[in-house]
Amino acid sequence: MADAEQSSAHGRLREGPVSDGLLEGRVAVVTGAGRGIGRAHALRLAAYGARIVVNDPGVAMDGSVTDETPAEEVVAEVAAAGGEAVADTHDIASMEGGQAVVDIALETWGRLDVVVNNAGIGRPHMVFNMEEDDWDAVVRVHLKGTFAVTRPACRWWRSEAKAGRGGYGRVVNTSTGLLLRDAAGQSNYVAAKAGAAAFTAAVASEMAPYGVTVNAILPGARTRLASVGWRIDRMAAEREGFDSAAPEHVAELVCYLASPAAGWISGQCFEVRGGFVDHVVPWTVRAALERDDSGHTAVDLVGEMPRLFGAGPFRSDPPPPEWQARYRAGETGIRPG
Repeated sequence: MADAEQSSAHGRLREGPVSDGLLEGRVAVVTGAGRGIGRAHALRLAAYGARIVVNDPGVAMDGSVTDETPAEEVVAEVAAAGGEAVADTHDIASMEGGQAVVDIALETWGRLDVVVNNAGIGRPHMVFNMEEDDWDAVVRVHLKGTFAVTRPACRWWRSEAKAGRGGYGRVVNTSTGLLLRDAAGQSNYVAAKAGAAAFTAAVASEMAPYGVTVNAILPGARTRLASVGWRIDRMAAEREGFDSAAPEHVAELVCYLASPAAGWISGQCFEVRGGFVDHVVPWTVRAALERDDSGHTAVDLVGEMPRLFGAGPFRSDPPPPEWQARYRAGETGIRPG
Protein backbone atom coordinates (compact mmCIF):
# COMPACT_ATOMS: atom_id res chain seq x y z
CA MET A 1 0.00 0.00 0.00
CA ALA A 2 1.36 3.44 -0.88
CA ASP A 3 1.00 6.73 0.95
CA ALA A 4 -0.10 8.30 -2.31
CA GLU A 5 -3.11 5.98 -2.34
CA GLN A 6 -3.99 6.92 1.21
CA SER A 7 -3.51 10.64 0.61
CA SER A 8 -6.01 10.69 -2.23
CA ALA A 9 -8.74 9.73 0.23
CA HIS A 10 -7.50 11.11 3.50
CA GLY A 11 -5.60 14.32 2.88
CA ARG A 12 -1.96 14.96 2.43
CA LEU A 13 0.35 12.35 3.93
CA ARG A 14 3.95 11.82 2.92
CA GLU A 15 3.95 10.43 -0.58
CA GLY A 16 5.90 7.44 -1.82
CA PRO A 17 5.95 3.76 -0.95
CA VAL A 18 5.79 2.85 2.72
CA SER A 19 6.68 -0.84 2.38
CA ASP A 20 10.19 0.09 3.51
CA GLY A 21 10.46 -2.48 6.29
CA LEU A 22 9.66 -0.24 9.23
CA LEU A 23 7.42 -2.98 10.64
CA GLU A 24 8.26 -5.80 8.27
CA GLY A 25 7.62 -9.19 9.85
CA ARG A 26 5.93 -7.78 12.94
CA VAL A 27 2.55 -8.96 14.20
CA ALA A 28 0.08 -6.49 15.67
CA VAL A 29 -3.25 -6.76 17.47
CA VAL A 30 -5.48 -3.72 17.04
CA THR A 31 -8.71 -3.61 19.03
CA GLY A 32 -11.70 -1.68 17.74
CA ALA A 33 -10.04 -1.78 14.33
CA GLY A 34 -13.14 -1.90 12.17
CA ARG A 35 -13.78 1.82 11.97
CA GLY A 36 -12.31 5.24 12.53
CA ILE A 37 -8.93 5.52 14.20
CA GLY A 38 -8.68 1.76 14.74
CA ARG A 39 -9.20 1.10 11.06
CA ALA A 40 -6.52 3.66 10.24
CA HIS A 41 -4.15 1.95 12.69
CA ALA A 42 -4.71 -1.42 11.03
CA LEU A 43 -4.27 -0.12 7.48
CA ARG A 44 -1.17 1.93 8.23
CA LEU A 45 0.51 -0.80 10.31
CA ALA A 46 -0.14 -3.20 7.43
CA ALA A 47 1.23 -0.66 4.96
CA TYR A 48 4.49 -0.64 6.91
CA GLY A 49 4.71 -4.42 6.72
CA ALA A 50 2.97 -5.70 9.86
CA ARG A 51 0.49 -8.57 9.92
CA ILE A 52 -2.68 -7.59 11.72
CA VAL A 53 -5.30 -9.14 13.95
CA VAL A 54 -8.25 -6.84 13.26
CA ASN A 55 -10.45 -7.01 16.34
CA ASP A 56 -13.94 -5.54 16.16
CA PRO A 57 -17.24 -7.18 17.16
CA GLY A 58 -19.20 -4.71 15.05
CA VAL A 59 -21.16 -3.11 17.86
CA ALA A 60 -22.96 0.20 17.70
CA MET A 61 -21.39 3.30 19.19
CA ASP A 62 -23.05 2.66 22.55
CA GLY A 63 -21.90 -0.98 22.61
CA SER A 64 -25.17 -2.56 21.53
CA VAL A 65 -25.06 -5.56 19.18
CA THR A 66 -25.44 -5.10 15.41
CA ASP A 67 -25.15 -7.38 12.40
CA GLU A 68 -22.28 -5.34 10.91
CA THR A 69 -18.93 -6.93 10.03
CA PRO A 70 -16.36 -4.12 10.01
CA ALA A 71 -13.43 -6.39 10.97
CA GLU A 72 -13.93 -8.52 7.86
CA GLU A 73 -14.15 -5.40 5.72
CA VAL A 74 -10.82 -4.08 7.00
CA VAL A 75 -9.19 -7.49 6.49
CA ALA A 76 -10.37 -7.35 2.88
CA GLU A 77 -8.84 -3.86 2.50
CA VAL A 78 -5.52 -5.06 3.88
CA ALA A 79 -5.54 -8.11 1.59
CA ALA A 80 -6.42 -6.00 -1.45
CA ALA A 81 -3.34 -3.89 -0.75
CA GLY A 82 -1.12 -6.97 -0.51
CA GLY A 83 -0.99 -7.29 3.27
CA GLU A 84 -1.92 -10.02 5.73
CA ALA A 85 -4.68 -9.78 8.31
CA VAL A 86 -7.22 -11.90 10.15
CA ALA A 87 -10.52 -10.82 11.64
CA ASP A 88 -11.49 -11.30 15.27
CA THR A 89 -14.81 -10.46 16.90
CA HIS A 90 -14.16 -11.31 20.56
CA ASP A 91 -15.30 -8.98 23.31
CA ILE A 92 -11.95 -7.67 24.51
CA ALA A 93 -13.50 -6.26 27.68
CA SER A 94 -13.75 -9.79 29.04
CA MET A 95 -10.67 -11.60 30.25
CA GLU A 96 -11.50 -14.52 27.96
CA GLY A 97 -11.83 -12.22 24.98
CA GLY A 98 -8.56 -10.44 25.71
CA GLN A 99 -6.76 -13.77 25.92
CA ALA A 100 -8.44 -15.00 22.73
CA VAL A 101 -7.31 -12.08 20.57
CA VAL A 102 -3.70 -12.58 21.71
CA ASP A 103 -3.99 -16.33 21.09
CA ILE A 104 -5.18 -15.71 17.53
CA ALA A 105 -2.00 -13.77 16.76
CA LEU A 106 0.17 -16.52 18.27
CA GLU A 107 -1.71 -19.35 16.58
CA THR A 108 -1.74 -17.64 13.19
CA TRP A 109 1.80 -16.29 13.02
CA GLY A 110 3.58 -17.70 16.06
CA ARG A 111 4.43 -14.34 17.54
CA LEU A 112 3.11 -11.02 18.81
CA ASP A 113 5.00 -7.75 18.66
CA VAL A 114 2.47 -4.94 19.00
CA VAL A 115 -0.78 -4.34 20.89
CA VAL A 116 -2.82 -1.25 20.12
CA ASN A 117 -5.64 -0.85 22.64
CA ASN A 118 -8.09 1.29 20.74
CA ALA A 119 -11.56 -0.20 21.30
CA GLY A 120 -14.13 2.07 22.84
CA ILE A 121 -17.78 3.00 23.11
CA GLY A 122 -19.55 6.20 24.05
CA ARG A 123 -22.49 6.91 26.33
CA PRO A 124 -22.26 10.64 27.00
CA HIS A 125 -24.49 12.09 29.71
CA MET A 126 -24.21 14.79 32.30
CA VAL A 127 -23.41 13.17 35.64
CA PHE A 128 -26.87 13.89 37.03
CA ASN A 129 -28.42 12.00 34.10
CA MET A 130 -25.93 9.14 33.95
CA GLU A 131 -27.13 5.67 34.88
CA GLU A 132 -24.99 3.01 36.53
CA ASP A 133 -24.94 0.94 33.36
CA ASP A 134 -23.66 3.91 31.33
CA TRP A 135 -20.75 4.24 33.75
CA ASP A 136 -19.99 0.53 33.97
CA ALA A 137 -20.18 -0.15 30.24
CA VAL A 138 -17.81 2.66 29.26
CA VAL A 139 -15.27 1.92 31.99
CA ARG A 140 -15.46 -1.80 31.14
CA VAL A 141 -14.55 -1.34 27.47
CA HIS A 142 -12.04 1.48 27.72
CA LEU A 143 -10.22 0.53 30.91
CA LYS A 144 -10.82 -3.14 31.61
CA GLY A 145 -10.47 -3.87 27.90
CA THR A 146 -7.04 -2.28 27.93
CA PHE A 147 -6.03 -4.52 30.82
CA ALA A 148 -7.67 -7.65 29.39
CA VAL A 149 -5.57 -7.56 26.22
CA THR A 150 -2.38 -6.16 27.73
CA ARG A 151 -2.11 -8.82 30.43
CA PRO A 152 -1.85 -11.90 28.16
CA ALA A 153 0.44 -10.04 25.77
CA CYS A 154 2.79 -9.10 28.62
CA ARG A 155 2.69 -12.63 29.98
CA TRP A 156 3.83 -13.95 26.61
CA TRP A 157 6.56 -11.33 26.21
CA ARG A 158 7.83 -12.05 29.71
CA SER A 159 7.96 -15.78 29.05
CA GLU A 160 9.78 -15.18 25.77
CA ALA A 161 12.32 -12.96 27.52
CA LYS A 162 12.93 -15.57 30.20
CA ALA A 163 13.47 -18.16 27.48
CA GLY A 164 16.05 -15.93 25.81
CA ARG A 165 13.84 -15.13 22.82
CA GLY A 166 12.44 -11.79 23.94
CA GLY A 167 13.49 -8.17 23.97
CA TYR A 168 10.71 -6.68 21.86
CA GLY A 169 7.14 -5.68 22.60
CA ARG A 170 5.08 -2.58 22.03
CA VAL A 171 1.85 -1.51 23.71
CA VAL A 172 0.06 1.64 22.61
CA ASN A 173 -2.91 2.57 24.78
CA THR A 174 -5.56 5.13 23.95
CA SER A 175 -6.38 7.96 26.31
CA THR A 176 -8.10 11.22 25.30
CA GLY A 177 -7.31 14.86 24.71
CA LEU A 178 -10.43 15.70 26.72
CA LEU A 179 -8.24 15.26 29.80
CA LEU A 180 -6.60 18.54 28.76
CA ARG A 181 -9.78 20.51 28.25
CA ASP A 182 -13.47 20.69 29.11
CA ALA A 183 -15.03 17.22 29.25
CA ALA A 184 -18.55 18.09 30.36
CA GLY A 185 -20.93 15.25 29.54
CA GLN A 186 -18.15 12.68 29.36
CA SER A 187 -17.29 11.93 32.98
CA ASN A 188 -17.46 8.14 32.46
CA TYR A 189 -15.27 8.38 29.36
CA VAL A 190 -12.55 10.63 30.78
CA ALA A 191 -12.43 8.66 34.04
CA ALA A 192 -11.69 5.51 32.06
CA LYS A 193 -9.18 7.29 29.83
CA ALA A 194 -7.34 8.80 32.79
CA GLY A 195 -7.12 5.26 34.12
CA ALA A 196 -5.63 4.13 30.82
CA ALA A 197 -2.94 6.81 31.07
CA ALA A 198 -2.08 5.84 34.64
CA PHE A 199 -2.08 2.17 33.66
CA THR A 200 0.38 3.03 30.87
CA ALA A 201 2.95 4.49 33.27
CA ALA A 202 2.72 1.59 35.71
CA VAL A 203 2.99 -1.17 33.10
CA ALA A 204 5.85 0.64 31.36
CA SER A 205 7.87 0.31 34.56
CA GLU A 206 6.88 -3.32 35.05
CA MET A 207 7.77 -4.37 31.50
CA ALA A 208 10.98 -2.39 31.05
CA PRO A 209 13.18 -5.33 32.14
CA TYR A 210 11.75 -7.39 29.27
CA GLY A 211 12.34 -4.89 26.46
CA VAL A 212 8.66 -3.94 26.20
CA THR A 213 7.58 -0.33 25.81
CA VAL A 214 4.18 1.02 26.82
CA ASN A 215 2.96 4.42 25.68
CA ALA A 216 -0.36 6.23 25.33
CA ILE A 217 -1.85 8.48 22.72
CA LEU A 218 -4.46 11.19 23.19
CA PRO A 219 -5.91 11.26 19.68
CA GLY A 220 -7.92 13.92 17.95
CA ALA A 221 -9.63 12.84 14.74
CA ARG A 222 -12.98 12.71 13.03
CA THR A 223 -14.67 9.46 14.07
CA ARG A 224 -18.23 8.46 14.85
CA LEU A 225 -17.42 8.60 18.58
CA ALA A 226 -15.82 12.04 18.36
CA SER A 227 -18.70 13.32 16.24
CA VAL A 228 -21.13 12.81 19.11
CA GLY A 229 -19.86 16.08 20.55
CA TRP A 230 -19.13 19.45 19.01
CA ARG A 231 -15.40 19.75 19.68
CA ILE A 232 -14.14 17.87 16.63
CA ASP A 233 -15.66 20.49 14.32
CA ARG A 234 -13.60 23.17 16.03
CA MET A 235 -10.42 21.16 15.48
CA ALA A 236 -11.06 20.14 11.88
CA ALA A 237 -9.62 22.26 9.14
CA GLU A 238 -9.02 21.44 5.49
CA ARG A 239 -6.35 23.43 3.71
CA GLU A 240 -5.10 22.61 0.24
CA GLY A 241 -6.14 18.99 0.52
CA PHE A 242 -4.86 18.56 4.07
CA ASP A 243 -7.54 17.18 6.38
CA SER A 244 -6.32 17.86 9.91
CA ALA A 245 -9.03 15.60 11.37
CA ALA A 246 -8.15 12.51 9.31
CA PRO A 247 -7.42 9.52 11.59
CA GLU A 248 -4.43 8.51 9.47
CA HIS A 249 -2.37 11.24 11.13
CA VAL A 250 -2.95 9.54 14.49
CA ALA A 251 -2.09 6.15 13.00
CA GLU A 252 1.28 7.38 11.76
CA LEU A 253 2.40 8.14 15.33
CA VAL A 254 1.18 4.70 16.41
CA CYS A 255 3.23 3.09 13.63
CA TYR A 256 6.29 4.93 14.89
CA LEU A 257 5.68 3.93 18.52
CA ALA A 258 5.22 0.33 17.34
CA SER A 259 8.52 0.32 15.49
CA PRO A 260 12.05 -0.57 16.60
CA ALA A 261 12.97 3.11 16.23
CA ALA A 262 10.84 3.96 19.27
CA GLY A 263 12.47 1.51 21.64
CA TRP A 264 13.85 4.36 23.74
CA ILE A 265 10.38 5.79 24.54
CA SER A 266 8.20 4.27 27.25
CA GLY A 267 5.69 5.41 29.84
CA GLN A 268 4.87 8.54 27.84
CA CYS A 269 1.69 10.23 26.63
CA PHE A 270 1.33 12.05 23.33
CA GLU A 271 -1.56 14.13 22.10
CA VAL A 272 -1.76 13.80 18.32
CA ARG A 273 -4.06 15.58 15.91
CA GLY A 274 -3.45 16.62 12.33
CA GLY A 275 0.08 17.96 12.09
CA PHE A 276 0.55 18.28 15.86
CA VAL A 277 2.27 15.85 18.22
CA ASP A 278 2.36 17.13 21.79
CA HIS A 279 4.27 15.47 24.62
CA VAL A 280 1.88 15.44 27.57
CA VAL A 281 3.19 14.97 31.09
CA PRO A 282 0.24 14.13 33.33
CA TRP A 283 0.12 14.43 37.09
CA THR A 284 3.09 16.72 37.45
CA VAL A 285 3.44 19.23 40.29
CA ARG A 286 2.88 22.76 38.97
CA ALA A 287 3.31 24.60 42.26
CA ALA A 288 3.77 23.69 45.91
CA LEU A 289 3.31 25.05 49.40
CA GLU A 290 6.23 24.09 51.59
CA ARG A 291 7.18 24.56 55.21
CA ASP A 292 9.46 22.41 57.34
CA ASP A 293 8.45 23.57 60.80
CA SER A 294 4.90 22.18 60.83
CA GLY A 295 1.98 21.14 58.64
CA HIS A 296 -0.63 23.54 57.35
CA THR A 297 -3.79 24.05 59.36
CA ALA A 298 -7.06 24.88 57.62
CA VAL A 299 -6.69 28.45 58.96
CA ASP A 300 -3.15 28.65 57.53
CA LEU A 301 -4.45 27.53 54.15
CA VAL A 302 -6.93 30.40 53.98
CA GLY A 303 -3.95 32.62 53.28
CA GLU A 304 -1.66 30.05 51.68
CA MET A 305 -3.86 28.46 49.01
CA PRO A 306 -4.08 31.52 46.73
CA ARG A 307 -0.30 31.36 46.41
CA LEU A 308 -0.60 28.00 44.63
CA PHE A 309 -2.33 29.92 41.86
CA GLY A 310 0.04 32.88 41.83
CA ALA A 311 -2.56 35.01 43.56
CA GLY A 312 -0.86 36.21 46.70
CA PRO A 313 2.42 37.46 48.14
CA PHE A 314 5.13 35.08 49.19
CA ARG A 315 4.67 33.68 52.66
CA SER A 316 6.45 35.65 55.35
CA ASP A 317 9.70 33.93 56.27
CA PRO A 318 10.95 35.51 59.49
CA PRO A 319 14.23 34.31 60.98
CA PRO A 320 13.95 31.72 63.76
CA PRO A 321 14.16 32.92 67.39
CA GLU A 322 17.70 31.62 67.94
CA TRP A 323 18.99 33.59 64.94
CA GLN A 324 17.23 36.69 66.15
CA ALA A 325 18.95 36.31 69.55
CA ARG A 326 22.34 35.99 67.86
CA TYR A 327 21.51 38.98 65.68
CA ARG A 328 20.70 41.11 68.69
CA ALA A 329 23.94 39.98 70.35
CA GLY A 330 25.93 40.94 67.25
CA GLU A 331 27.01 37.34 66.58
CA THR A 332 25.74 37.10 63.00
CA GLY A 333 28.23 39.45 61.40
CA ILE A 334 25.46 41.94 60.76
CA ARG A 335 25.22 44.87 63.14
CA PRO A 336 21.71 45.42 64.51
CA GLY A 337 20.26 48.46 62.83
